[in-house]
Amino acid sequence: MFRLSLLTPVAVAVCIAVAAVLFSKLNLQESKQDAMVNIIRYWNSSISSPPRPFKKLVVGINSNLDIIVPGVDLLRTLNISPGRKKNHESLADLNQLQETFSQYLARGSAAERPFLNKALYQDIVKAAETLDQTEYFVGGNAALIAKKASQLFPSLQIHFVGAVGPKLKALMPETIELDPACLAPQDEVHLIMEYQVGEAWGDSAAPVANRFVTSFDETNLHMKMLEPFFKVVNSAEFDLIVLSGLHMMDALTPDLFVQRLDQFVFLLRGAPKSTVSHLELASMANAVFVKQIAEKVLPTINSLGLNEQELVFASKSCGGPHADLFDQENHGQPDIHKISDILLWLMKRYGKSAEQKSESRLSRIHFHSLTYHIIAVVEKAWSNSESAVAAGAQIAGLQACDTAELKADLLDLKVPAKFQLFSGDTERELDPLRPVISWRKDDILFVLSPVLVCKKPVKTVGLGDAISATGLMFSQTQSLGQEI
Repeated sequence: MFRLSLLTPVAVAVCIAVAAVLFSKLNLQESKQDAMVNIIRYWNSSISSPPRPFKKLVVGINSNLDIIVPGVDLLRTLNISPGRKKNHESLADLNQLQETFSQYLARGSAAERPFLNKALYQDIVKAAETLDQTEYFVGGNAALIAKKASQLFPSLQIHFVGAVGPKLKALMPETIELDPACLAPQDEVHLIMEYQVGEAWGDSAAPVANRFVTSFDETNLHMKMLEPFFKVVNSAEFDLIVLSGLHMMDALTPDLFVQRLDQFVFLLRGAPKSTVSHLELASMANAVFVKQIAEKVLPTINSLGLNEQELVFASKSCGGPHADLFDQENHGQPDIHKISDILLWLMKRYGKSAEQKSESRLSRIHFHSLTYHIIAVVEKAWSNSESAVAAGAQIAGLQACDTAELKADLLDLKVPAKFQLFSGDTERELDPLRPVISWRKDDILFVLSPVLVCKKPVKTVGLGDAISATGLMFSQTQSLGQEI
């Protein structure tokens, strides 16, 4: 009679080892699940509105109609095959579109590049509109910030100045006051090429869900709404000026760029000093232009919003720390201590406490990335930053998952379990019961919150703008109505 032989000692050891690994993984998953539940509870219980919130704001300058499509599907529809990865500052043909799209899909980083050929771009848009999954949305950082602020804070009085064509006008909330100068006979169209986590293109797979943006947009390229915007700014009393669109000038010649940038700075300096100003940056490719924005614009604003791609490129363009981060492929999310180093450098060089620019007004930077956010402030100018960074992190998950309530099974915690706050510091661990961390260095207050990443993101377009708008509305200026 055949009998099962007894397991050998080696086999028993192997079974025990496998069981231990499986048990360890199970415990890790349960631990992460518990951590996310605690983080959600902390946000829900600790986020509080500022005692003296902004009530009246004017927002501009860039706006457009977004056409959102699956990026890989569009390339295939255009009969484009995968090829090499290479960054281009602007796009002249389909080959450069493929190369630049490939570069940023492999990194999982958002990027925006202008097309130089109007006829070719219009052909690409026509191809995009044939896809089954084509969607139309409000586009442009300024328009998205206005829309999100109106949704989250219904009592806000929002005046918007930017180019608004017929389709975009129908998509804008009725609560937003559109200046008559906004109305245009045709929409400026931007193409949003989205990709999902793990989506393959050639030999690359996207590490996170994100998008690549391209456009041929002469209105925003030349900032034609600049003068109408500041005419409105000076026509009434506003608590807050929110600006974006400088990145759209990336395709201008150097002479034209300097001309329009200098006009931007001139008009901004002429705005009421008692009105708080916030600038939202977006992806740019010209290092010389970015350096000029840093040197000329940052000292004239009170608050700045940007993501990891924009921050590390600014560091590279201006000679800051960790400049090599921008050129690293597949680097994933940047280390917390490296981002803190860059933020501190940016505040000291261009901010209110800057050693060489003591007249600077810059006193707040809101950095946002996929896995964590950091707000750096001069404390005498801003407060409620803990709630602001938590609210920004919370809205990231809500909007990405397109849900009214965060639930742990929809999310993932990807922030490192151990990290340094600055280079050379000792490591610390994230405490899910108190996930919002505050610390000070050289008179600057830093506040960090982890982000709960949506496993199956539904809406990635405008995510950074929603984050910045939310963080800004939850921030308190220490001297609202006075020069800060």
